[in-house]
Amino acid sequence: MPPERSVTLEALGAWVIKCNPRKTSLSPMCAAGEAKPSWCIADNYRSRLIRPGQRVLFWVSAHPRRGIWGAGRITGDPSVADGQLHVPVRIPLFAEPLTAATLSALPGLCSMEVFRSPQQANPSWVNARELALIEPLLPSA
Repeated sequence: MPPERSVTLEALGAWVIKCNPRKTSLSPMCAAGEAKPSWCIADNYRSRLIRPGQRVLFWVSAHPRRGIWGAGRITGDPSVADGQLHVPVRIPLFAEPLTAATLSALPGLCSMEVFRSPQQANPSWVNARELALIEPLLPSA
């Protein structure tokens, strides 16, 4: 029997691209007003579910204001560059992040995957129910 997959297209609300500012500088992205246009992702069943047009949230970890810093869309199919799988995105950044403290205080969001498995490789995800709770809180880009 194959292992159970937590992410399905039916359950998907949005992909979550995580950025550790200790490894990837936020300064150029903040100056540009958007996340970089391509992110390394794990080559696994999740990467095979990624489709252009799907929602994507930009999660900044290892930062005093960790949380969702932007929201956008997948802009193309994942492809290999420099021996690693990358996904193209367009993610405008918010003027102010939606912090992890705010999110974790809301019923139904404290169990988001980025809280349960913060070290997991990109992409992470939120389900449709979680996205419905997050969407009204997202600041304007």
